[in-house]
Amino acid sequence: MMRDNDTDDASELLSVSEFSQEDEDNTSSHDDGSDAEHHQKKKKKKKGDEIGTKESKSVFRAKLMVYLVLVVSCVTASVLTYFFTSDQETDDFEKDFKVFADEIVRVANDVLQVKIDVVESLSISTTSYATKEGHQFPFVTLPDFEIQTQKAREMASSELILMTPLVDKTAGPQWENYTKFEGSWIEQGLVIQGLPGVNPGPIPGIHDLEESDHHNAGLDQSSDDADSARLGVYAPIWQTGPAPINASIVNSDFLSDETFAELAEQVVRSRLPFVSRMGRLPIAKYFANLGDTLDSPYSFVLSPIFKDFNENADIVGLYYIVVPWDIYFRDILPLGVGDIEVVVSDSCDGVVTYAINGPNSWLKSRGDTHNSGFDNLRVTGSIDIEGQDADNEELCHYTLQVYPTKSMKSDYESQDPLIFAIVVAFIFVFTTMVFLVYDWAVQRRQWMIIRAARKTQAIVSSLFPKNVQDRIMKDVDEEVQREANAPFASRGNRTKDQLQNFLKGKEGEKSDEGDEDVGAIGPKRSKPIADLFPEATIIFADIVGFTAWSSTREPSQVFQLLETIYHVFDEIANRRRVFKVETVGDCYVAVAGLPEPRKDHAIVMARFARDCLGQFTQTVKAMVVELGPDTEELGLRIGLHSGPVTAGVLRGERARFQLFGDTVNTTARMESTGLPNKVHISQETADLLTAAGKSAWLRTRRETVVAKGKGELQTYWLESTGEANTVTTAGESDVDDSKEQTDGTQSAPNVAPAAPAVPSADKYNRLVAWNCDILAKLLTQIVARRESRNTQPDTV
Repeated sequence: MMRDNDTDDASELLSVSEFSQEDEDNTSSHDDGSDAEHHQKKKKKKKGDEIGTKESKSVFRAKLMVYLVLVVSCVTASVLTYFFTSDQETDDFEKDFKVFADEIVRVANDVLQVKIDVVESLSISTTSYATKEGHQFPFVTLPDFEIQTQKAREMASSELILMTPLVDKTAGPQWENYTKFEGSWIEQGLVIQGLPGVNPGPIPGIHDLEESDHHNAGLDQSSDDADSARLGVYAPIWQTGPAPINASIVNSDFLSDETFAELAEQVVRSRLPFVSRMGRLPIAKYFANLGDTLDSPYSFVLSPIFKDFNENADIVGLYYIVVPWDIYFRDILPLGVGDIEVVVSDSCDGVVTYAINGPNSWLKSRGDTHNSGFDNLRVTGSIDIEGQDADNEELCHYTLQVYPTKSMKSDYESQDPLIFAIVVAFIFVFTTMVFLVYDWAVQRRQWMIIRAARKTQAIVSSLFPKNVQDRIMKDVDEEVQREANAPFASRGNRTKDQLQNFLKGKEGEKSDEGDEDVGAIGPKRSKPIADLFPEATIIFADIVGFTAWSSTREPSQVFQLLETIYHVFDEIANRRRVFKVETVGDCYVAVAGLPEPRKDHAIVMARFARDCLGQFTQTVKAMVVELGPDTEELGLRIGLHSGPVTAGVLRGERARFQLFGDTVNTTARMESTGLPNKVHISQETADLLTAAGKSAWLRTRRETVVAKGKGELQTYWLESTGEANTVTTAGESDVDDSKEQTDGTQSAPNVAPAAPAVPSADKYNRLVAWNCDILAKLLTQIVARRESRNTQPDTV
């Protein structure tokens, strides 16, 4: 092959030399032109100068047009870049705001749900305690209430939790006596708060909520038309978390307030938690460190306390969690996000505006004070409570309207549009300058070429006839074409470099950091990816005679055969839904029944094996012309076995899908003890085929097979299309060529290992004749090529 290339190159050089010699002969014969011909040439030169001048003016006008287009393009591109970049910043701002606004609405609902879960948990724990201790409501006092509510307040981000039992009016005096004797929880709570020296004072009797400042001590001051009459009970404040610094808040009747009375009625009627309207908390002054915190808008989250855990249990009390509204918007946005305004409105005419900056939130103002310039970006959401009727006008339903601010938008505005516009303008200006320099260089070179061309044309016209000029022009065109194709011609070297890099890359997968400690234990990995497939059929297909055949072939021919055969097998596998596992040398391994289990795995694999055997025979016969006369003598030995298989990904430097188990070993033995161009089947696979009604496919092998670790095995042949139903004789050879087992052992003991295949003289003669034919064809092509170029062979 190398000699052919050298010969071709020498032929091309010789051809160019001959053309040059012929041109010189024509030049010497052209010097004797007539005066008439010389006069004609002068006229042509003058006409050519006129055409050149006209073309120069056209080129000059084209240049001016190009310069004008560049200037207009520069301005247009700069303006478009500026507005495009500005629009991109605006789009980013609007997209990010939409994401943040949706997150605010979602988190606000999640926060409310957490608070509902906390207050329901307190209700359940109170019922559980009363039931377990045998206490009767309302005479229930939870121990360690300060500690329990401290944890609950942390979970609900609340500053105050209240418990109000429902006390029947007839039991009012008894309740007042009970609270005087059970009020020690207040002192205990103050000690836990670190306020042991605070004197909360005595616990008053049941009184209206607004009269707590007067320390009302009896029931006689409650009016007959009090709102507590709606339910016929009192709802006095009993235990609180934290404990109050002024005990006069205890026994304040929440039902004396119209708002709480209406909300309590809804809770009792629906037996579900509810949220009150927005307002201020007048009782904040009765608790330490709560005056400033609870002065902002708040809402109560109410949950009923049930007498027991029966489905229709009576409601015996209420839990209240006091939650400022700014809690709903804290720790939502990441640090650095500009101001976002949230307008909170309820159906009870309460409207406030909150500002959010990163993880912080605060009350901006009462009422809707958002920037109306961002109304087009408004994101609206609602705070929904599960089980609450959204159409119930007696309840307060909350709506959130989220707006961006100028501060947030300014965070997305930068000098990038102006910078990018200037860069684009600079690029155009620089391009124009380069174009001017290039045009000057081209113009200068063009004039030099024109002068040289005129001289050359004059010489050529004066020396050569017309036919020689045409040939010279043709040679020039060919040279220009060769120069134009030169970069493409160099792709062969780049392709070679890429192949080398690819091969080095594969080698590069190994560690370059030196030898590793083989005794060291690697990093702990996750659970391996592996499964046991109880029903599968495996095939081993080995090419018989491949070793001897490949020893007389070039490597490219060996791989051409394997690639062609394996490609055919892969197509059959895809059609039959058989999973190809791997190829080991000239052995093809596949399995049916995994990774997708299927009941007909034995039938599918039998058909697959039969198709592979038929296609193999056709393929090797078709490749005789390319690969040699003994290619059709190659055979295919196939073994099938069914059983459980462990399969999975064997992780490591090169992870692969692997099969393990006794079924794999048995399949290898079925293949090694089979015959060329036959499908050897184990008893297990034969039983599956028989059970599926495919017993006609089977032919019993007369002699048993002795497999290592298995003993004697009864096996079968798979009938091929058109194959006679004959019984294998005992004299048939079981092994065509020596093949080592996957576990390192040789084939079964009762099968004599075959001697190394020695090609016969007839095979050698046919192979030599085939190579001679190929060589003769190549020589014929070389001779024909030389004759077409009118060249002579190299002489020694």
